[in-house]
Amino acid sequence: MGKRNPNGMGTVVKRSDGRYQAAVYVYTATGHRQRKYVYGHTWEEVNDKRLKLLGNNRKGVPSVESSMLLKDYLLYWLDVVASHELRVSTFSRYSALINDYIVPHLGHRRLNRLSVGDVRRFLADLAKGKGKGGKMLSGRTRQFVHAVLRSALQHAVREEMIGRNVARLVAPPKAETAEIKPLDKPKAEMLIEHADKHWLRAAWLILLATGLRRGEVLGLAWSDVDLTARSLRVRRTLQKIDGEYVFGEPKSKRSRRVMRLPLLCVEALRRHPDIAAERALPAQWRPLPRQPADLIFVTRTGRPVDPRTFNRAFERLCRRAGIDPTRPAAHLRHLAAHGRGRRA
Repeated sequence: MGKRNPNGMGTVVKRSDGRYQAAVYVYTATGHRQRKYVYGHTWEEVNDKRLKLLGNNRKGVPSVESSMLLKDYLLYWLDVVASHELRVSTFSRYSALINDYIVPHLGHRRLNRLSVGDVRRFLADLAKGKGKGGKMLSGRTRQFVHAVLRSALQHAVREEMIGRNVARLVAPPKAETAEIKPLDKPKAEMLIEHADKHWLRAAWLILLATGLRRGEVLGLAWSDVDLTARSLRVRRTLQKIDGEYVFGEPKSKRSRRVMRLPLLCVEALRRHPDIAAERALPAQWRPLPRQPADLIFVTRTGRPVDPRTFNRAFERLCRRAGIDPTRPAAHLRHLAAHGRGRRA
């Protein structure tokens, strides 16, 4: 006679209806220990399920119940899956959308009871309600909310917790396409003229000429720039997430690219060290993790430039130049894409 498994390890037994079952003590997403039953038509099938649960216990991975509340499952998904697979900025965005919108509306529903109708009504309510800032939610934000829910539920399908992803059966909200009118050449030249005395002139000219993202420009280091060859290499981005500066990788391999610099940008970069030296104060803080020692655009004390401060400064510049400051980064990138900037 074989040895009986230790308590909590589970034993496969045959039921009176001909099926097999095993009961194993597992850890839930909330950290509690509870008994979980698994069933199957053969001894081998049930034993495989039993071993999988025990494997989760050894790894410290909770065995999620399909009947748990959606809010508990989403917290589990964020902690166990999303935190390891997503970029820091994307994870922060997903967490905010889950906590601000999905949990308040759907968190009380059972994971295995969530229906297509629940998701459709939820999206309809979002279209009528307001966001954290008191404004109506844009179609783009509602698209993001739908995408996060769909991604989380798809993981539940892969783990065989639910049979279908109901969010995939609901069409995503439509996003309004805001028309962005790029600056014409006279306005771009006016902008350059007004920026001449500003300490961020080189950064704005790079945006204007290359179409880099704001975070890519603010993440540039001198070691990324070759003024002789008139080129720069995009290697990192700078973002501010939950009040903390974060240096990260560009969005994709395609984003890690080499850009040609017009002579106007090269001249501005040659002038920039003198401008920075005139403004510099004694450093009052330590460099951040992954912050290059030769970061180009820094504050008086050596800090990275806050992206929001960067935008506000550009908006003030636009007003002085008599230009609409709405969505400044978008205007500059579209201008670069259309090739209307001043070129050497």
